[in-house]
This record gives sequence, C-alpha cells and structure tokens, in this order.
Amino acid sequence: MSSNKPHRLVACTWTSALHQRRGNERRISDGKSRLREWIAFHLEAGFDHLYIFDNTGANATVFRLKNEVDPDFEEGSDQDKFRIHDDLSSVTNLFPNSKVTRIDWPATICNNNRPAHDDPGERSSQYAAEAACRLRYGPYTDWMASMDPDEYFIPMGNNTDWREILEKVDKTEGRKILKFRSTRARPLLSRLEPIYDEGAKECTREMGKTHNKCLTKKKDKTYLETYNCEYIKSPKPSRFARAMKQLYRPD
Repeated sequence: MSSNKPHRLVACTWTSALHQRRGNERRISDGKSRLREWIAFHLEAGFDHLYIFDNTGANATVFRLKNEVDPDFEEGSDQDKFRIHDDLSSVTNLFPNSKVTRIDWPATICNNNRPAHDDPGERSSQYAAEAACRLRYGPYTDWMASMDPDEYFIPMGNNTDWREILEKVDKTEGRKILKFRSTRARPLLSRLEPIYDEGAKECTREMGKTHNKCLTKKKDKTYLETYNCEYIKSPKPSRFARAMKQLYRPD
C-alpha cells in the first residue's frame, strides 16, 4: 500500500539508564546495554524509526532526593550535586539520527508500588510519554507500537521483516490494529553466571556459600538469546490478554 508518510513502522519506548523494580526492592542499572540490543534488533526487524523517551534524569533526581546517588550521577563538588551526568545519549548516538531519536523526558512516576497491592504503582510518566509519542510522531507513520526495552516484536513463521507482514495485512485484511498476547520468557541457565553484590544481602559471597547463587547474563551473550525460554507456548492463554501489545495505525 502506497503512503505519503515518511515512515512505514515506528516504535516508542520509555526507559532509563537505571531504575528500580516495582516495590523499590532493587536498583537495575543495565538500561544502556538493554537499549542498545533492543534498538539494533528492531531496526533489523523492519522498524523505520525508534523514539527513545529517556527518563534517566528523572530517576537520578529521585535517587538524589533519597540520598541514593550513584557515582555516575555526581562528581563531588557542591555544584555537581545538582547536575546530572548520565543519560542514554551514549547509546542512541551509536545509531544514525534518521533511525533513532532520543527525547529527554523529565517527568517522574507517582509511585512504584507493586501491582495487586494497596495503592498499586502507576507509571504516569510512562503513559504520558507514550501518549506524547503518538501525538508528536503518529502523523508521520503508517504503523506504530509502544513497548518496553525488554520486549521484542519478533516476526514469526516464514517472516523476517515486519514490513512484509504489514504489507499483507494492508492488502488482504485492512486491519488497523494488530494485537498480541505477551508473556515473560525465562532465562536459559546455560547463558547465566553467578553475580555477587555485597549491597544486597541475598547476593553476597557469604550467602552464596550456603544458598543458591544470584545469577546474571553472561557478558558475551545477548539478552534476547539469554531470555529465550518460551515456557508458555502460543497461542497464549486468555489470561494474558491484560498484557497485550499492539501494532496500530495512529490515524
């Protein structure tokens, strides 16, 4: 199907160089490496452009207010206490501007509580970023998706490129929304290695002597090949409809 729009398929993601898991139980600092792989994969899979809403600055501010500043975010002087020294530009700059756009997104989330608990967490910053992406960039593409950088839209069957799939959809089905039930994949043990963190009591070297060791991805493995145990086979059960992802026409 011909179109006068500059893009056929784009994706939006809201992410950060570091963040805390739901419930604030643990800080995750692999945002850069995850994003690099996510961008590379989706450009290869047929996405024309990727919009990265970088929430690193907002997270750094929250950590600083809680006196949990990482060395990457502070260099010691009084003035440096109010400056942010990191973002995701070192990743997005690896790719051409014609393919990747980074947007500094300073909005913080209201709370980070666990789902299904009292006052469950809500990601107002993320929802606003996704809405902004659709409003700003939706008019310039035929199809759009919003996802996290640990989520992958993988063409299945004999397809290797989403543009091929969308061409078939436009010609034979005329759909405006494609929905996909999603489930978490589990890591393959052969792709993991022990990790020690003296700041987390369950991951100290002493704890590893008597209990199961904490594990992390091997440095020479990608996230996609590591988290490649699809233990819930397709078609996904209906209970996973709440975690549904979409490709949609933004118009």
